[in-house]
Amino acid sequence: MKHAAKALIRDSQGKILVLQRSETHPHLAHDIDLPGGEIEDGELVESGLTREVAEETGLSLLFTPEDRKHAWQSLFGAEYSLYEVSTSTDNQIVISWEHESYMWMTEEELVAHEAIDAFMHRAQEWLSAQEGSRKGQT
Repeated sequence: MKHAAKALIRDSQGKILVLQRSETHPHLAHDIDLPGGEIEDGELVESGLTREVAEETGLSLLFTPEDRKHAWQSLFGAEYSLYEVSTSTDNQIVISWEHESYMWMTEEELVAHEAIDAFMHRAQEWLSAQEGSRKGQT
């Protein structure tokens, strides 16, 4: 069964790391993306996400008990996970061939962006819900 995971990585100002896909992507060329990807058979989700993020950005992830996770399953049985995590290093970002650039976006900018990717739509919905619950607590 397919399992994919992506990371919401924040900088010290709370902005989220967003990658822009290169023209090599067959369906989503130049669309925005979050670091992450497919988890290999037998691989733990956190290990696979750490590997994918390192491959795509050169960053190392640091998982903590406070990390927020959102998981869901597609109608076809594929499993997806979205983690809000920290990076354990302040290394310079080095993007892979899969992406052509990166940027740091506020939650509001990310939620407002018209993304094509279904995973990004799910991330936008989750961020909107999180923002709504934070406003309800104040």
